Amino acid sequence: MEYDFLGSAYINTCPSELDLALLSIRNQTLKPCKVILVVDGPLSFDIQSFLKNHSSYLNIKLLELKQNYGLGLALRKGLQLCSSELILRFDTDDFNLNTRAEKQIKFMMEGNYDIISSYIYEYVDLPEKIQNIKKVPLSQKKIKLMLPFRNPFNHPAICFRLKAIKELNGGYRHFPFYEDYDLWIRALNSGLKCANIAEPLVGMNSNGLINRRINKMMFLKEAKLFKTFYDFSFIDFILFIPSFCIRTLILFLPKYFVEKLYKVFLRSKKS
Repeated sequence: MEYDFLGSAYINTCPSELDLALLSIRNQTLKPCKVILVVDGPLSFDIQSFLKNHSSYLNIKLLELKQNYGLGLALRKGLQLCSSELILRFDTDDFNLNTRAEKQIKFMMEGNYDIISSYIYEYVDLPEKIQNIKKVPLSQKKIKLMLPFRNPFNHPAICFRLKAIKELNGGYRHFPFYEDYDLWIRALNSGLKCANIAEPLVGMNSNGLINRRINKMMFLKEAKLFKTFYDFSFIDFILFIPSFCIRTLILFLPKYFVEKLYKVFLRSKKS
């Protein structure tokens, strides 16, 4: 089964992190048909020169956008260059285990799923420095139950059927910081079949994660999810209210307490 990797780079993309991400794709036991890399506006380095080393090993299709459109629209444009039946998302600062694609493609085909992800592990600086495991619900029933309270997928570990996602009004749309959550709300309420794999297949660089999570403006961006929930599920719309209020409160807590909350309630220690 052929598949494509899809990712996006922007002004804050670090060359060394992107190099590690592409190296992890090169080392996949099941090789991709293509790697679609969308350059979302100007970068701090020459992407053409940078990719010369990787282009010898990977079929990289580069889409350079003259201005920054945001992740949602960048991925939406990237989907137009994808041609394989299955798409694996990758973030340019994350690390893919070499068996990720093989295990996810097999899981997708055996279960005839439309969307899957997996557990991920968080690391600092180097993939070997594992800090925590971020788990997600495994079954469709539990994924659907979690939807109004928390994103039930790990976006850096997402795999989906291209046709199914594009039928959702083109897939991703402009929804800063919540492009994936907005998409999954629409997908699950449109009957798409999903599951998650109970194994970390992607390492996520957690440098600066808490600082991004406690940005005081995040609640304004997350509030836009109310419309998505309202449009697709009034019950989930109602259930989203208390979880939104709790997360908004957390934004105004000291960083120390937020870090403790994440470690105690939202993460598992590495085994």
